[in-house]
Amino acid sequence: MPVNIFENNNYKIEGQKVTFTRSITNVEMKDFDQSSELDFRDRYNDYVSKKNLNLKKDFKLLIIHMKHEINEKARSNPYEGYLLNVGSGLVLGDNELASENEFLEYQQTYITADHRAKSTFEQSGKILLAIPNKYAKNKSLQLKIVQKINKTNKLVYIDLN
Repeated sequence: MPVNIFENNNYKIEGQKVTFTRSITNVEMKDFDQSSELDFRDRYNDYVSKKNLNLKKDFKLLIIHMKHEINEKARSNPYEGYLLNVGSGLVLGDNELASENEFLEYQQTYITADHRAKSTFEQSGKILLAIPNKYAKNKSLQLKIVQKINKTNKLVYIDLN
């Protein structure tokens, strides 16, 4: 860590060309508590409420800490959302977990959608995922990241256990 997941050396801020980088600085998995459950429900409430999910009992919380940076002086900070690139998600070996679990599929679609990520000037942010306990406890659990560095794509795997 950190792992760059997106870099654009032709990024424009107020007409000025800079190099913009989005990176994962840290990942942590923990039990849900009252505060983290409220934070999670703030992002995914419709789905969690409709499916009557018990986050504290049946899931672990994965927090993906991220940051945005620009390599040059600019008139302002980048105005971007914290998201992963399309194709990123949780895997056990070659097995994509979203194909087995509707809630994981929903979350992974949500965290890779530009229109859903709230754009911000904040230089750091986080992504939250609820992982069913049966997957969270597996020692082979990984976060597969599609890395996009100046239009070149590559896969990077981050061990979660």
